[in-house]
Amino acid sequence: MATQTAQGEAEIVNPLVDLIGYQLRRSSSALMGDLARSLEPYDLRPSEASVLVLIDANPRITQSEIGRILAIKRANMAPLSAALEQRGLIERAPVDGRSQGLTLTAKGSELLKDVRALIVANERRFLGKLDHSERAKLIALLQECWTEA
Repeated sequence: MATQTAQGEAEIVNPLVDLIGYQLRRSSSALMGDLARSLEPYDLRPSEASVLVLIDANPRITQSEIGRILAIKRANMAPLSAALEQRGLIERAPVDGRSQGLTLTAKGSELLKDVRALIVANERRFLGKLDHSERAKLIALLQECWTEA
């Protein structure tokens, strides 16, 4: 049953606020929307920024490995990598007989410095009230929700 506000308007009851899925979706939407806006001047989407971060941490990582880690379908991973390569941010090098690994170019490494700063600022805006142990606990709890046992 809805109550009334001081102005006489009906106050809307939202039973969704007690649902974890709803809170996760709203939190993710706010966090990623803010990050997407921060990345716009660099003509990057959060998924592309994530790919650059992974390549930097794992030189010569393959497209399929990146897709598996980020849950990006192969059909979507190919054009994403091609676009980053076309912009001169990544390059391919043979890893074995048929696989090609991805590495950042100098231009990609320079861009990633700015991108990392944006990611850190984004996390501070949304998670800055959490201390280190609370943040670690939140990460562990969230990982339990989506990783396989």
